[in-house]
Amino acid sequence: SVKAWMDINENDYEAVRDVLEGYAKWTGIVQHKSDPNDIDVRIEPKFTIDDQEPYTGGWCRPQTDGPALRAMAMAKWGQILIDSGHESDAKTTIWPLIKFDLEWVTENWDSTGCDLWEEVRSDDFFFNRMAFIYCLNAAADFADQIGESLGASYRSVADDVRAVITKHWNGNYLYESENRPDDGATIHAITTFSLDLYTPDSEEAAATIRYLVKAFCNEY
Repeated sequence: SVKAWMDINENDYEAVRDVLEGYAKWTGIVQHKSDPNDIDVRIEPKFTIDDQEPYTGGWCRPQTDGPALRAMAMAKWGQILIDSGHESDAKTTIWPLIKFDLEWVTENWDSTGCDLWEEVRSDDFFFNRMAFIYCLNAAADFADQIGESLGASYRSVADDVRAVITKHWNGNYLYESENRPDDGATIHAITTFSLDLYTPDSEEAAATIRYLVKAFCNEY
């Protein structure tokens, strides 16, 4: 959602500044909260608005795509800051947020969590895998640009994830997970995270759209 906000505002610094400064401030707060749900707060899916505390009601948790999505958004915002002459803010404020979230991703990307619909659990969601690959490469490029040394490490982990995501192509379509193969989240992942892997104009993407259209027509 935050990445989309920047995209629809053409990555214009003045247009997105207020929202992204607020989002970066919020990220820095919630990253270091104590989580009463006995999980790492970085994979906590829901917080209360007024006090930024982890929500303690029933919810499908953890959601392991959270650190990747935040890091992706922050890397994009960091790039906007650099392009707008605010490299110091990118390095001192934004980079620590990215680094902290990606510490979780690099060490735990194959962990079990809930899907983005908060209904099923798996350690191998296509959506999450695509998010991990995208965010790690985006953060690597950002790290290189500001003179940090973690770029190569991030790309190495992205390659590890890439090596296992290929099994999601079953010859007919890209499936989301073993316990719920037919899922529109695969299309969402393709449109949001594809760079050179399963791009929107790829054979796999076209076949997946065709398959899901038929599946949903039969269902509804």
